[in-house]
Amino acid sequence: MPTQTFNNLNEEKKTRILGAAAKEFSQRNVEEAYLSNIVNDAKIARGSFYQYFANKEDLYTYVFEKLRAERSEYVQPAFEFYKTEPFMRFFEEFYVLDSEFLLSHPQHIELGKHLYGHAHGVSRRLIQNIQTKYKEMFLIAIAYDKDRGLISEDINTGSLADLCVHLTTDIFIFQCVMDQLSLRNIKEYTKNMLTIIRKGIEPKQGA
Repeated sequence: MPTQTFNNLNEEKKTRILGAAAKEFSQRNVEEAYLSNIVNDAKIARGSFYQYFANKEDLYTYVFEKLRAERSEYVQPAFEFYKTEPFMRFFEEFYVLDSEFLLSHPQHIELGKHLYGHAHGVSRRLIQNIQTKYKEMFLIAIAYDKDRGLISEDINTGSLADLCVHLTTDIFIFQCVMDQLSLRNIKEYTKNMLTIIRKGIEPKQGA
């Protein structure tokens, strides 16, 4: 986390440093990123950097968490549906809003691709932290729907939560394999995936 010295900087300088870091980490994973590129783009002395952060990994964690906070704020409207509408309705709103934010912030997608493509060390810890937070949120809502009789008791709560956690990271995979990623494509994908979850794949008896 940043030092008090960094927190005392004016907003323009803090923004410049974080922007330079986000640029570098969106091009290279944390181990391959060059601190020299960051300090040069930020127009600060290398020695000054260590007055602000303990090391490159510390800066990486801070940048990632700042960007995550922006995404979390953007998806807040979806929480109008949390434990008020069926879980899958909430999840659809949450997923589409999250995807919408990422599509309008391509640098975030690039950061995510490097994060998930380099899943060890500090990157692995960040991924585990993200997945734990998502899963805890989903588990609560799924259990709540089970109590209301909206989700069958024979559905494994943890497995459904895990599936939804994995779906939330799919956009980083899409960006790697699709020529054109659009909100329309994501909405269609979401609709199809949630239909499969709701209905299952085995034919109903007597059908």
